[in-house]
Amino acid sequence: MLGDLEIVPLDGVGVERIQSDSGERLRLVAERDLSGLATGRFARPSVGVRWSSQRFAEGIEFCGFAFTQFAFPVVGDASLDFDFTPSDGVRSPSAVLPLLARTTDAAMLLAPLTAAHEQVIAVRDGALTWGWHGDLDEVPAGCTTELGVYRGDSVSAVLAAWSADLAPTSDRVRDNPLTTHLSYWTDNGAAYWYRTEADRAIVDSIVEAVRTLQDDGIPIRAVELDSWWYRHETPPPIVEIGYPRGVPPSGTMRWEPRADAFGAADAEVSVDVLGEVSARLQGAPLALHARHLSPRSPYIAEGVEQGETWWVDELAAQPADPAFFRRWFDDAAANGVTVIEQDWMLMFWFWVRELRAHPGRALEWQRAMNRHAAATGVDLLWCMATPADLVEAAHLDHVIAVRTSDDYRYADDPAELWAWFLTVNRLAHALDLPVFKDVFFSNADVGPGDDPIDGDPHAELEAALAALSGGVVGIGDRAGRTDRGVVLRTCDDDGRIRRVDRPIAFVDDGLFGAPPRGEALGWATTTATTSDGTWTYVLAINTSSPRSTITDTFDLEDDRAVLDWRTGSWSSRRSVDVTLEARDWSLAVVAPPSFDVESAALVAVEVDRYVVVESDPG
Repeated sequence: MLGDLEIVPLDGVGVERIQSDSGERLRLVAERDLSGLATGRFARPSVGVRWSSQRFAEGIEFCGFAFTQFAFPVVGDASLDFDFTPSDGVRSPSAVLPLLARTTDAAMLLAPLTAAHEQVIAVRDGALTWGWHGDLDEVPAGCTTELGVYRGDSVSAVLAAWSADLAPTSDRVRDNPLTTHLSYWTDNGAAYWYRTEADRAIVDSIVEAVRTLQDDGIPIRAVELDSWWYRHETPPPIVEIGYPRGVPPSGTMRWEPRADAFGAADAEVSVDVLGEVSARLQGAPLALHARHLSPRSPYIAEGVEQGETWWVDELAAQPADPAFFRRWFDDAAANGVTVIEQDWMLMFWFWVRELRAHPGRALEWQRAMNRHAAATGVDLLWCMATPADLVEAAHLDHVIAVRTSDDYRYADDPAELWAWFLTVNRLAHALDLPVFKDVFFSNADVGPGDDPIDGDPHAELEAALAALSGGVVGIGDRAGRTDRGVVLRTCDDDGRIRRVDRPIAFVDDGLFGAPPRGEALGWATTTATTSDGTWTYVLAINTSSPRSTITDTFDLEDDRAVLDWRTGSWSSRRSVDVTLEARDWSLAVVAPPSFDVESAALVAVEVDRYVVVESDPG
């Protein structure tokens, strides 16, 4: 499909091709200690293999995962016309990892098997080049990096083969309240992200909102406190009016409470205030945001004085020994915290050159965080992760979920985020990673004169996507602006998130750009496996950039009992046929083959939930 490869040689590095049961493996092996390898560009590998576009199969199309926050999916054809700068806030070097390719009758996957942080598939000079990224500068003898090359008859087949070789951990924590029950969020997109109601501290607005929900029978079981809670180098103001369009990406000075966020006049507030907040929330555990460290953080001088080594760059800093972070987990565990949301992971990678200069440093930091989580019972959620971070998280059992799209309401057109989420979820499924869509508003009743934090006309779809993700479901409503019915459709009455087998995600045909081009609806599926068979959820969204009305069909294997969720009607059908205007959606629930319409309706009685029938436990 890609044609013959050419070796891009480097003295002292062996380039090996190994046949395996599942395909082929390409391997780079350092034959001695090497230094001075950096090429000056991340997307300019120093060594590896190259496929020229002149030898690509006719009609080839690609889907790759770029080195942005949340692994932004990019698509292209034989011209390699990937858009690596879709907006000012989403920019990537010209490189991806992994990379899917397909023609009309075959599929191919290039995906990392070891040392994901050290490798890239660069797009440059009319070719694809796999190898060590161009910022890797020193490599010890014996260092090995491996890429799997998979071929099959479908995208699903090659992703499944990679997943089997990668063997994600089977011991992942699955009982954290953030992934088992409904939560409340204050991150970018939520009502109380650097914003508060009049005449009160932001934490008081949040407590009021959550207590109101709890009193109204909406069972919030965990609450996230975003970056407003701790001290930054450039602390953004917390305001009463207006929605902040951005927060300066300055680093953490101290991961300790910011006084004005908690209604205190003093500059110093004890971390114990977090436990007090949890108590005010009827004991709901907290999820705490964390970001990169400022190069001017006092932690650096204190550490150096104690003999620590720090890597200090222009925009961020990192301790060489990640044991430093254990203090954060200890403080969190003592104050009602269930998760540390490790955000801005992209900035750790690209803003601290020493993490990239030597193999294994980024992974050792992440493994250390996982060990801290295991020791303290405070789990992890990855946010703004690169594709390499996502791949390595497959083996980190205390990473309970990963974000798979950019911030809620970040894009002017929400369809861009829906497509992002549904595409990266295919990667997350191969890695067996639970996902988080991001916060959402539940109230769709908003008009031109309403405040930006009062609701979202697409609330129902946002809620359905969250519920069908099988991961975190978090609302961020303003006090008094919650649609109770929408929220309770995402969970049981006690707040428990209903189970599906895997995150809702685009089918193969949706991964290569057809839905935003207006050539097809965005079809996405997930399943729920029960003792009576497998139920399939078929979601269709019109994400067309031309905003055209689209009629499309999703074929079923045979006649099935199908519930049209939005109308509540059952019928026997061989296909799901819908016509949708731009940004409209439909949801069909397809019963197992053994059910007819009458028997399916008797089992699927939870028709007021998005997950009508859930997976059996285990």
